[in-house]
Amino acid sequence: MSVDQYATCPCGNGKKIKFCKCKDSVHEMEQVLKMVEGGQVVPALDRLRTILEEHPDAAWAFAIRGRLLISLQEFDSLAENADRFIRLQPSNPLSLAQRAAALVFRGEVQEATDSLLEALNESGLEVDAFLMDIAMLVASGLVQQGVVLSARTYAMLTMGTQGYEESYRANQFLGELDRSPRVNHLLKQIPRLIERPADADWGERYDEASALLRSNKVLSAQDKLESLRRTAPMQPAVLSGLLHCAIWRGDIERQADMAKQLSEIESLDSLVRQRYRALAAVLSPEKSIGVEGITLHCEVDEIEQAEMALMASERATQIGSDRIQELRLPGIEIPPRSAFFLLNEPKDSDQTVHSIALVCLFGKQTDRNAELIALDITADRMDTVKSLLAAIAPGGKVTEDEPQLVPMTMAITDQLYRAEQPKSISIMVRENRDFEANHTGKRMCELAIPLLGGKSLSEAGKDETLEFEREVIVRMLECEERVVGYAESMETIYKAANVEPLPPLRLKAVQEAFEPADLSRIDPSELDAKGIISLATLARGIGCTRACERLANFALEKTENAGDDPQAAELRSHAFVFLIGCTPLPEDSLKICAQALEHAKANSLDFSGILIAQLELHLAQADQQGFTETIREIETNYGSDPNVMARVQSLLVSLGVLRPDGSMRRPSGAPAAAPDEFTPAAPPEQRGEGLWTPDNPSPSAPAEDSGNKLWVPGMD
Repeated sequence: MSVDQYATCPCGNGKKIKFCKCKDSVHEMEQVLKMVEGGQVVPALDRLRTILEEHPDAAWAFAIRGRLLISLQEFDSLAENADRFIRLQPSNPLSLAQRAAALVFRGEVQEATDSLLEALNESGLEVDAFLMDIAMLVASGLVQQGVVLSARTYAMLTMGTQGYEESYRANQFLGELDRSPRVNHLLKQIPRLIERPADADWGERYDEASALLRSNKVLSAQDKLESLRRTAPMQPAVLSGLLHCAIWRGDIERQADMAKQLSEIESLDSLVRQRYRALAAVLSPEKSIGVEGITLHCEVDEIEQAEMALMASERATQIGSDRIQELRLPGIEIPPRSAFFLLNEPKDSDQTVHSIALVCLFGKQTDRNAELIALDITADRMDTVKSLLAAIAPGGKVTEDEPQLVPMTMAITDQLYRAEQPKSISIMVRENRDFEANHTGKRMCELAIPLLGGKSLSEAGKDETLEFEREVIVRMLECEERVVGYAESMETIYKAANVEPLPPLRLKAVQEAFEPADLSRIDPSELDAKGIISLATLARGIGCTRACERLANFALEKTENAGDDPQAAELRSHAFVFLIGCTPLPEDSLKICAQALEHAKANSLDFSGILIAQLELHLAQADQQGFTETIREIETNYGSDPNVMARVQSLLVSLGVLRPDGSMRRPSGAPAAAPDEFTPAAPPEQRGEGLWTPDNPSPSAPAEDSGNKLWVPGMD
């Protein structure tokens, strides 16, 4: 192959081939790339190894070999390749990015961020797409370790890189992250950089650091900001810049420290200070909002007797065998033989009965005695649990593990006890919701919190010296979807903490600046329906379910008397769809589905999304008749639309009704399909003739008893 000596060398160092050490071997690259394009990855790796033996300076071969090793997940070989590559070209962005990938695979994610930042620092105006691939890899590693702000930063980096073809992956990543109910709303936006004072004598130095930060030269920016911090201590703009550097570097302890220092600057707005301190608590909960949980061990001679005592106890209820298989305790490889919830009251009590501890039973093993293990008992329940264990296993030897800090939101996961199973899924959902609405806030106020000096919110409510700390806890809980989703819970917390709710935030335009934490208090009364739907879309996208529900209701009010306005009719249809997805009770959602369908049909709007949502609701409730009727309506109206039918099939796969290959996922022991059982996606005239797929709109008849009929819970 003829090599253009003045082309940029593919090794990634930015030099022309003529001036790079790769010039004597780069002609070999075409053959290697043809092998890779033909799927001959292993032979390509063999060829690269030979080339490197003959040409130790062939950096381009290290670059290609690293990409192939990542795709094959050959992590040890990748680390060796990256080390050799870096020794050859220490400042090559591709070699540094390879090292970052190897560090991610070893679990050393913070070190990986530093290596990737070096790669970005060494890159020119054009950043190689490989660095963006590694940025997504780093983002995944960061989120697995709970470093959410940093993960968000690297995903956003790839989205903002012009010409990067895989940016859709970052969009999906951020969507999944934002919709997770475990992610506090304070972590759903990178804190804004605070502007410096216009007349600051250190302004020019700060602007230089800020420019470096904006161009992803984070390590250089951090050096300048640290120097500036010594000159201008406790300046919000400087600390804000250092917070951003800590986010880029994946240093969560440093992030918490910077946020805490910002919260101590009295010149900042009171709410801003509270949220910075709440952010510090979320980032490093151990020092602020971690709740001590102690695991108890009760050694017994006869595990069978203890098990029988638990079965007979009015203060214990057994966990089903299917759930036991999922229980794995640290240091114990086998699941427990049985498990029970200890209860706050006897089963026949007039009070609400719920769990206060999980107890796992293990028989005698070679290296340990038979024992009962009660997990993560909080201080306020310790005496009760110990007395129950003493009654269940008289003479048992009880020991305590060292206390472990449990996040506040994990310490409120009590289970409602039912004397009998509900008659329907709807009743069960309603009972669960009522319990959580009344119990979550109450339980949250009982927990001893380090930030409050070991007091609970209820105990600290009248302590004026803890006013700021109480406000911080409340601001943090306002950003926990599980808590803020229940108005009853927040009312209990406000009252116990002696903290006023934040006032409504009235927007006059959607473009006005606000934070995800403010969505639940936005007053959209001055916005038009389009603006309200925009806010509802944002709320749904970042997992603010209750805010989305409230905004959707506002939009319905705005469009109630829209008359023949087609845009208003479409906006109203969107509001119905949002409301269906946000309404907590299935029967209420189905009523909204009926209203939405009536509206859409009356205005000649597409209603496939409403039918698919209705289908999922019927399936979740094991409602055979409703499910079948909805499938037929989808088939009647959209049977010839491959996009809609593909969405139906995708839904059934995601819910476990279909396997990914399109075959039915029939539970063990389920009866064979009835001859007239409905096939969800085939046109009416082809009912019973196999499974519809986008590539097979006219399926052939399956063999008898082939299992290609639809089975859902409750249909037998």
